[in-house]
Amino acid sequence: MKSILKYLSAGICAIAAVSCIDTLDTHPVSSFDEETVWGSRATAEAFINATTGSVLSSAGYGSGASVGWQVRTPDGIQFSQVSEGTDGFALENGRPEVNPFSFSLLRRCNLIIEKVEASENMDETSKRELAGTGHLLRGMIFFNAARQCGRLVPITEVLSESDSLKANVPMTKDAAESYRLVIEDLQIAARDMAETSLPGVPNKYAAEVLLSRAALQAYAYTNDASYLDVAIEAAKDVVDHNGLTSNYRNLFNQQGATDPEILWGYYRLPNNTTMGEFSELMRTYPNVSLDNMKNSQSPVTYKAASQTFECWAIYFPTQDMVDQYLVRDEATGEALPWWETSQYKDNVEELDVNGVTEAGCVDSYKQLNGSDRRIPSPEDLSNAREDYAHFTHWARLKDGVTDRDISDIIYGNRDNRFDGTIIHDKSTWLGETIETMLSGNFSQGVRDKEDGGWYNTSTGYYWLKGIAEPEERAYFENSLEAHYVVARVGEAYMNLAEAYLCKGDVANAVNALNVTREQHGGLAPSTASTVAQAWEDYIRERRVEMANECADIYYSYLRWGKYGGDANHGKHAGDVIEDLNRPVYKIQISRDRKQLLIGQHTINQTAKRTFTVRRYLLPISQSFLDTREAYGLDHEQVQGW
Repeated sequence: MKSILKYLSAGICAIAAVSCIDTLDTHPVSSFDEETVWGSRATAEAFINATTGSVLSSAGYGSGASVGWQVRTPDGIQFSQVSEGTDGFALENGRPEVNPFSFSLLRRCNLIIEKVEASENMDETSKRELAGTGHLLRGMIFFNAARQCGRLVPITEVLSESDSLKANVPMTKDAAESYRLVIEDLQIAARDMAETSLPGVPNKYAAEVLLSRAALQAYAYTNDASYLDVAIEAAKDVVDHNGLTSNYRNLFNQQGATDPEILWGYYRLPNNTTMGEFSELMRTYPNVSLDNMKNSQSPVTYKAASQTFECWAIYFPTQDMVDQYLVRDEATGEALPWWETSQYKDNVEELDVNGVTEAGCVDSYKQLNGSDRRIPSPEDLSNAREDYAHFTHWARLKDGVTDRDISDIIYGNRDNRFDGTIIHDKSTWLGETIETMLSGNFSQGVRDKEDGGWYNTSTGYYWLKGIAEPEERAYFENSLEAHYVVARVGEAYMNLAEAYLCKGDVANAVNALNVTREQHGGLAPSTASTVAQAWEDYIRERRVEMANECADIYYSYLRWGKYGGDANHGKHAGDVIEDLNRPVYKIQISRDRKQLLIGQHTINQTAKRTFTVRRYLLPISQSFLDTREAYGLDHEQVQGW
């Protein structure tokens, strides 16, 4: 851990030194002259460290790159009845414009490449490795633009600051040209960067993970099969030289901050990090008071003397996400969906969901203040998408057959990654026992609104993975140590499996996905033998392995839609993405934990999720295009927008 602290302290000092001098983009000489900055590896690394932090935080890889994109997939939802509302992106309300150009960041990357390569004082190894980092960072900036809008401004030389507005460089004409530049930079990085590095500093294997990630996206958007070979070669080199952790959960909390599976992490120290700075923290921890619990007549209230949870949660996992975590059958050891296991079938009976027609027909009571709390609520019975099942499960325990409650049965024996990713009924969180059944201390109706969304869950779940835990309570002003995973070995196995599947190589694809499934999940291996079966098991595995991480699942869905066929419910390549065009589901559990109801998340029109094919690429910021037009430069908008 000391090496992280020393590295971060150096990086923070470098950031402090450069961030207050606007002219650094022209000449990095705020405290040192140019000769000094580029005269040694140590001083050059200080500039590179500062640039790395800026790329991670500004180009779609650091804070905000996970939970805010997860809600645009079936695995998450943004919902608030306070002021934040719902995610208009998932509903295709509004116009989600993106700016494909970052002059300042590109200039800094190009400075790294140019000045390091020209240095007369650094040895050749240092020059190669540091210039490789410059190519990595530039490739990441290009990749973020390419995957969002397909085009970018390919500045690959150091321009003067006066060129920042006009940047007299044509945009790439299409995704094919954009991805060619992305892959070229990342291949140089993977070839030239050091094989080992301190935590927080990228290395060759981190570059190869990003290269395999970008190569899959490039294949999806160009149909150039050579990119599959690029992805396989890069991912295979990662898995051949690196191993998986034995504790998946700890990869994403401070106990595993330096686990060797993490090839590149973004680290923050308590002296410059508060919970309120990061959406992954502030917008995932709930806000529930002791008075709320007492009014709700919650069986369990706070153990701590103060309010443990006082943040503003609006991001929640869905039942769709929870359904991806398979359960070990107690009789056979098979890995099955929870409703197909012997322990479920032996102890629980399914009721006719068509009988769910009245508010409170499953369970109901009044809080101390007289407010109704019901399963279902009136809102649950309206505004559902009629082209999808309104309710999928209404179930209750059989009389006299088990001492377990329904939560024990459906949440027990899960994939090992489940409890490290999802907070559910009867979880323990920051030392508190979590109840999400009706009347429970963190249930959807525990606060002012019957359907949740008052900075508490509306789905029956909270996120845990990727959510740094403070030493004391979850409060926006509290300081804490935190890190986010940028690249790790588990993703390399996922990228390898997908590339093999795209080649039709089922055996190698299943072998790759089984590594994480068995070692991280603790599940029996997949026995898929057909392309269709392999795609089903692979998509499930990726959703579980990469949940709430680096915006991975959203961009994966875009790829799968581009592939079509078994990757998108049998649809044609480039058709509507089925899973982004349907409602998501939530769970409600009765007070006695003998019944459950799973139905669409309908309140405030949230069931009306929409995906149209123009959203495979997002529109370029119109103000950016207008500026280019004013300078006589190309300014064509993305097709469909």
